[in-house]
Amino acid sequence: MANVDVSGHATFSDGTAVPLFNDAMAEGTLSSLQTNATYTVAAQDLGTYAPGKTLTSLYGYAENSAAYIYVLRQGIPIFFGSAGKSGVVSYGEKKFPKTVVLQPGDTVQMLALTAAARTCSFVAHCSDGTQRVFVGTPSGAATTALVDSITGNGIGETLQNKTISHAMALSVDGTKITSGGVVILNAQGSVVGVCAVGSPADAQVCFSPFNARIGLNFVAQIITDA
Repeated sequence: MANVDVSGHATFSDGTAVPLFNDAMAEGTLSSLQTNATYTVAAQDLGTYAPGKTLTSLYGYAENSAAYIYVLRQGIPIFFGSAGKSGVVSYGEKKFPKTVVLQPGDTVQMLALTAAARTCSFVAHCSDGTQRVFVGTPSGAATTALVDSITGNGIGETLQNKTISHAMALSVDGTKITSGGVVILNAQGSVVGVCAVGSPADAQVCFSPFNARIGLNFVAQIITDA
């Protein structure tokens, strides 16, 4: 794994925006993405740069691939943006399902990946505003459970009694995924939702409408054939 250039931008409700940059982000390691010092004098965390502003969209682009990007507040992700390979843009300023008013201490965190990394990310936005990402790395032909990136718990334990209203899923595995996408199963093993998986190296993956009420012991998983 290498250290790579990562760029992006954040846009606010007043129409202003700020470029983001990290010229040495370690692939495979969750890292900070700060404001671009070329435009903001010094590199700053987003909450330090724009306290009180309302964030409406967030983008991060790595040299090879990426799993996810979010604003972190006191150890909890509060706003997920769109992450992918540099130069891969499909929507421009896509509308995101929530906004947040930034506070001092808020940071942008991103997971850049190698081109071959098989990490699968399922980002869930709930009707109460909760957002979390569930990740897993397939190896060969197998069923891979996706777990909360913060706690390591399954989706049922993390989002119990919440309704996922929007979701997105990212992986470079393409046709290796034979489950039709990320599948949500209830405690009895019945399917309650499926989210198509897009490759962050080939297309800009963003939130789409989703509808699944999550209960205890629900699981999120993908199946691969290689």
